[in-house]
Amino acid sequence: MEHSAVPREHPISRPICIGLTCWRWEKRRPAAILRLAETLGVKVRLTEKIHGLHREIEAEISGANTDRFIGEFVRHC
Repeated sequence: MEHSAVPREHPISRPICIGLTCWRWEKRRPAAILRLAETLGVKVRLTEKIHGLHREIEAEISGANTDRFIGEFVRHC
Protein backbone atom coordinates (compact mmCIF):
# COMPACT_ATOMS: atom_id res chain seq x y z
CA MET A 1 0.00 0.00 0.00
CA GLU A 2 1.42 3.32 -1.04
CA HIS A 3 0.85 6.65 0.62
CA SER A 4 1.38 9.84 -1.22
CA ALA A 5 2.08 12.83 0.97
CA VAL A 6 0.42 15.85 -0.53
CA PRO A 7 1.50 19.03 1.23
CA ARG A 8 -1.49 20.88 2.58
CA GLU A 9 -1.70 24.58 2.13
CA HIS A 10 -2.35 26.52 5.27
CA PRO A 11 -5.80 28.06 5.19
CA ILE A 12 -5.92 31.82 5.13
CA SER A 13 -6.30 32.92 8.72
CA ARG A 14 -9.03 35.36 9.49
CA PRO A 15 -8.48 37.96 12.16
CA ILE A 16 -10.04 37.39 15.56
CA CYS A 17 -12.09 40.27 16.91
CA ILE A 18 -12.16 41.29 20.56
CA GLY A 19 -13.78 44.25 22.18
CA LEU A 20 -14.23 46.04 25.45
CA THR A 21 -15.99 49.06 26.86
CA CYS A 22 -14.39 51.52 29.26
CA TRP A 23 -14.82 55.08 30.43
CA ARG A 24 -13.94 57.79 27.97
CA TRP A 25 -11.03 59.09 30.05
CA GLU A 26 -9.33 55.67 30.37
CA LYS A 27 -6.69 56.12 27.68
CA ARG A 28 -4.35 53.39 28.91
CA ARG A 29 -6.52 50.54 27.57
CA PRO A 30 -5.77 51.03 23.85
CA ALA A 31 -2.11 51.65 24.64
CA ALA A 32 -1.97 48.41 26.68
CA ILE A 33 -3.47 46.44 23.78
CA LEU A 34 -0.93 47.87 21.33
CA ARG A 35 1.99 47.26 23.72
CA LEU A 36 0.90 43.63 24.27
CA ALA A 37 0.55 43.06 20.53
CA GLU A 38 4.01 44.45 19.93
CA THR A 39 5.63 42.20 22.54
CA LEU A 40 3.92 39.07 21.17
CA GLY A 41 4.41 39.89 17.50
CA VAL A 42 0.78 39.96 16.37
CA LYS A 43 -0.90 42.46 14.10
CA VAL A 44 -3.66 44.61 15.60
CA ARG A 45 -6.10 47.01 14.05
CA LEU A 46 -7.88 49.14 16.65
CA THR A 47 -11.19 50.90 16.23
CA GLU A 48 -12.50 53.26 18.89
CA LYS A 49 -15.99 54.72 19.13
CA ILE A 50 -17.07 57.21 21.75
CA HIS A 51 -20.65 57.21 23.01
CA GLY A 52 -21.19 59.84 25.68
CA LEU A 53 -18.94 58.88 28.60
CA HIS A 54 -18.16 55.40 27.27
CA ARG A 55 -15.48 54.32 24.83
CA GLU A 56 -15.93 51.14 22.78
CA ILE A 57 -12.69 49.54 21.66
CA GLU A 58 -12.65 46.83 19.01
CA ALA A 59 -9.49 45.09 17.90
CA GLU A 60 -8.81 42.69 15.03
CA ILE A 61 -5.89 40.42 15.84
CA SER A 62 -3.99 38.21 13.41
CA GLY A 63 -0.67 36.45 13.51
CA ALA A 64 1.10 33.43 14.88
CA ASN A 65 0.65 34.16 18.60
CA THR A 66 -3.06 35.03 18.53
CA ASP A 67 -3.99 32.45 21.18
CA ARG A 68 -1.30 33.68 23.54
CA PHE A 69 -2.38 37.28 22.93
CA ILE A 70 -5.96 36.49 23.93
CA GLY A 71 -4.79 34.79 27.13
CA GLU A 72 -2.58 37.72 28.09
CA PHE A 73 -5.30 40.20 27.13
CA VAL A 74 -7.79 38.56 29.47
CA ARG A 75 -5.26 38.66 32.34
CA HIS A 76 -3.90 42.17 31.90
CA CYS A 77 -6.35 44.34 29.98
